[in-house]
Amino acid sequence: MNGDRQLIALLVGGIVVLAVGSLVVLARNTLGSYPTKAGAVVVLLLVSLLVGSVLGMKGREWLRNPGYW
Repeated sequence: MNGDRQLIALLVGGIVVLAVGSLVVLARNTLGSYPTKAGAVVVLLLVSLLVGSVLGMKGREWLRNPGYW
């Protein structure tokens, strides 16, 4: 069971790295002449993603659900 969790964590980490890299490339290509604004857009997206994740995990019902794991 622990091996599955580690594999899932690794997969999620890889997806996060891919998403962040994609956002950086998108921001650089789209707003290349305005790097400050592009950085602000990326930070805003990451903060909103993290806030949404924290709010979604607040109930923690998904952790207690044995069918989830």
